[in-house]
Amino acid sequence: MDAFVKDKMNQSMNDRKQYHSRFLENCSTYNSVLELEKKAFEAGSLSRKHKELMALSISIVTKCEPCIEWHVQQACLTGASDKEIYETIDVALEMGGGPAAYSRFALNALDFYKKQA
Repeated sequence: MDAFVKDKMNQSMNDRKQYHSRFLENCSTYNSVLELEKKAFEAGSLSRKHKELMALSISIVTKCEPCIEWHVQQACLTGASDKEIYETIDVALEMGGGPAAYSRFALNALDFYKKQA
């Protein structure tokens, strides 16, 4: 993995941690968003892993690199295999067409988190 990708991933994680605290201290709706996220991703008829894979696909189609980084990490933490992540990318590519080229960032995130394990 090249230094640019590693730096970008680390910056994304650092930003998330830093801004999380600022949001908690300053934004009146942030706790509600965190509660919504908690409820949306808890296991139900769909497992948390499957919900994370769904969110990854949506993140790719909407071109949100911080979201891609987060949901790849969360998918890995819930036990998603590389094959499941690649199939998720397939769905994003089909649904998003050309703009889903952001799936390259998902591969960078996958490589990054696999080296962390």
